Amino acid sequence: MNEEYLMAWDAGTGAGRCFLIDTEGRQTWSAYREWASTPVPGLEPLGRSFDADYYWKCLADATREVLAKSGIKPEQIAAVSSTSQREGAVFLDKGGQVLYSGPNMDARALLEGFELIPQFGQRAYDISGHYLNMIFLPARLLWHRNNAPELYERIAHVQMINDWMLYCLCGELACEPTNASETAVYNLRDGDWDWPLIADIGLARHIFPPVRPSGYVLGGVTAHAASETGLLAGTPVVVGAADTQCGVLGAGAIHDGDLAAVAGTTTPVQMVLDEVVIDPETRLWTGAYIPPKSWVLESNAGSTGIIFRWMRDTFCHAECAEALETGRDPFVIMSDEAAQSPIGAAGVQAFLGTNIFDAKNLTGVTGALLMNAFTLLGDDKGRHHILRAQLEGMAYAIRANAEQISGVCGRRPARLHVCGGSAQSQLWVDILANVMNLPVVVPTYKEGTAVGAAICAGVGAGVYRTFEEGMAALARAEHVAEPVPAEASQYDACYANWMNTRKVLAQVPAMF
Repeated sequence: MNEEYLMAWDAGTGAGRCFLIDTEGRQTWSAYREWASTPVPGLEPLGRSFDADYYWKCLADATREVLAKSGIKPEQIAAVSSTSQREGAVFLDKGGQVLYSGPNMDARALLEGFELIPQFGQRAYDISGHYLNMIFLPARLLWHRNNAPELYERIAHVQMINDWMLYCLCGELACEPTNASETAVYNLRDGDWDWPLIADIGLARHIFPPVRPSGYVLGGVTAHAASETGLLAGTPVVVGAADTQCGVLGAGAIHDGDLAAVAGTTTPVQMVLDEVVIDPETRLWTGAYIPPKSWVLESNAGSTGIIFRWMRDTFCHAECAEALETGRDPFVIMSDEAAQSPIGAAGVQAFLGTNIFDAKNLTGVTGALLMNAFTLLGDDKGRHHILRAQLEGMAYAIRANAEQISGVCGRRPARLHVCGGSAQSQLWVDILANVMNLPVVVPTYKEGTAVGAAICAGVGAGVYRTFEEGMAALARAEHVAEPVPAEASQYDACYANWMNTRKVLAQVPAMF
C-alpha cells in the first residue's frame, strides 16, 4: 500500500486510453475505448465533430477498468494528467457546457483559413512557429462567427482537448504551452498568448484561458468526477502536454539536439532545442516542449500508420486470421513476412502516405506503389516485397524529414529515439537504424504519449524533481538497434533512388 502510481488520460484519434504505471516504471496497465469523430451534416466532407459526453464516458469507464484489473486502490494514485491529439478544440459557455467539440480533422474553416493567410500567415509563423491554416483555432472561431453567430456569442472559454479533459476532472481552466503552440496565436518566446495578434485577427481576449506549464498542479479531482471514474476526490490533477511532445519525452529525448520520431497514426519527427529556431523557408513547425525553456523543431513523415493499417485490412486477411488464432499482433506477422524480402524490396518502391513536410502545403503527399511487374511475375513473395517496401518507405521519409530539420537548425543527431506502434516491429527498427545510419533507441513502453503524460503527473506530484528524472524512471531504453555498415551502405543507395523517384512523381500532376 506504500507504492504510488501515476495515471494518464490519452485522447487519440481513434480511441481514448487510461494508462497507469508505478513510479519506478516496473509495471503498467491500460484500458481503452474506441471512438470516432463524425461528419457534420451539411458540412461534408470537411466538417467533423466528436461527442464530448461520449468521450468523457469512455475515459471514465476506461479508468474504472484499469483500477479493477490492476487492483490498485484510488488512494495510491499520486496524480493524474492528460495528453491528446493536437489542434482539436472544445468551446465552452459560461456554465462550462460544451458548445463545440472538433477533432484535429475538422476542416470546415477552409475559407476562413485562406482569408487569414495574406495578412496574418507569416506574422503568425514568426511568432508561433505555425503557419495559419483551416485547422487552427483562429480559423475555427471565425467560421463560427460567420456561420453560427448565436453560438459564437456564447463562447466563454476555448480549450484544447487535453486541457478540456483536465477541466472535466477538476473544474479548472488552463491551456498548456505545447498545445497552445498549435493555435498559431501563442508567442513561443514570451510563453503566453500573443495578445496583439489575437486582437488584430478580431478574437476576444477573455475566451483564452491562462497558460500553465506542464507539471503544474491545476486542482484536485472533484466529487462528481470521482463518482464517475472511481478516482479519489482531491487526487492532484496535473497539466500534461500534447501527444507528440509527450511521445518525444516518453521515447527518451530531452536534451538539445535529441531527435525523436513518434511512429503512430502519423509520424511526427521532432528535435529538441534550447532556443527558438524558425525555418526561414516556412516548411517546418516550431513548438514549445515540456521542460521549461525548451522547444521542438518539427517535420512529419506523413500518414504512415494509417497506410500500414490500410494494407493490413486490404491485403493481409490471412495474417489477420492468424493473429486471431495465435493472439499475435497482425502488424508483427506482417513484419515477419516483410523480413523475407531483401534490402530494396526486389525493386518495389512505396510512397503511400509518406511525406516531406511543408507547413504551407499540408496536402503535399506523394502516393504511389512502383514495382517491376516482370520481377514479380511468378514470385510467391510479391506481397512480402510490397510490405517491406512500405516499411522502407516509412524509414526513408523519416530520414528526409530529419535531414530537413538538421538543415534548418544546424544540429546533427547522435541517435534517433522512436516510440509508437511501428516500434513494435524489430525489422522496421533495424531498417530505420540502417537508413538513418544512426543508433535507434526504443523504450520499454512503446506507448510514449501516455508515458510522457505520466511523467508530467509525477513531476506535479513531487515524485520526480525534474522531467529528466521522471524520464529516467519511466522511459528507460529496452534496446538500441545499431546500424550495420554494409547494410547502411546499401540503404544509402536505395534512399537516393527513392528520393529521385519521389521528385519525378511530384512532377507528374504538373504534366496533366
